[in-house]
Amino acid sequence: MKSHHLSLICLLVLCFGFEFQAYAAKKDFTGIFGSYRREKFTENEGNKTDFGIDLMLSTLLPVTSVAKSAETVALNFNSLNYATFFNIEASFWFSLGYNWVVYANIGKYSYETRKLNASSPLDTPIFHKFELDAVPAILGLRYRLSNEDLVPYVSLGVGAAYVKRSGSTEGAYTAPDDFQTVGCGYGAVGLEFFFAPKAGLRVETSAYYMNLPQKTYDPGGTIAGRPQLQYQANVWSMRYASGLFFIF
Repeated sequence: MKSHHLSLICLLVLCFGFEFQAYAAKKDFTGIFGSYRREKFTENEGNKTDFGIDLMLSTLLPVTSVAKSAETVALNFNSLNYATFFNIEASFWFSLGYNWVVYANIGKYSYETRKLNASSPLDTPIFHKFELDAVPAILGLRYRLSNEDLVPYVSLGVGAAYVKRSGSTEGAYTAPDDFQTVGCGYGAVGLEFFFAPKAGLRVETSAYYMNLPQKTYDPGGTIAGRPQLQYQANVWSMRYASGLFFIF
């Protein structure tokens, strides 16, 4: 009787083993404690031709000086304290064959820095200040490197920026604002992450250039409390941007 029960148990174990192996083969299990591999699924529904928009926030971190000041008659100009550009941007783009994307980007950039004068006639805190506002418009070309959920890309854009620069010193003559339309452009690397078939997150970094001319603001001579300001030419910055994109 015992041997009969043992034989029956062995038969059931063998049958269960064969059934589980067949089930695991169908479901692509690698074992009871193995992994299950589902079929590949991607949410990137980009087509050969798509129209899309980007809404982004960005920051420009100056690599070269944007403005300098001199507080003595020796006119030894020194860079003003480091500051950043805080920007909003929008892009409108059209894909060609999926991988190539043509886009137009427009933004609103603002920058401000100030310094406490080394001395003043009344020995009271007096500052000199520099401000820059820019509206750049750029046409560019982007190349996507994959069609997965995660899409790295490289980009190059050139255009023009309408720039206003102004300088002032407390208690002194304020120079008229300096308006310039100058060339600008950047080279960028970035990443698109699709969190929905037609929407995702974009992050990118770039080297950004504005072809500004140099200009000097003199509020009436470099006597105490009346420093000169020098608006710098050929400003280079590192640009970091992130935001949402949508495909229509």
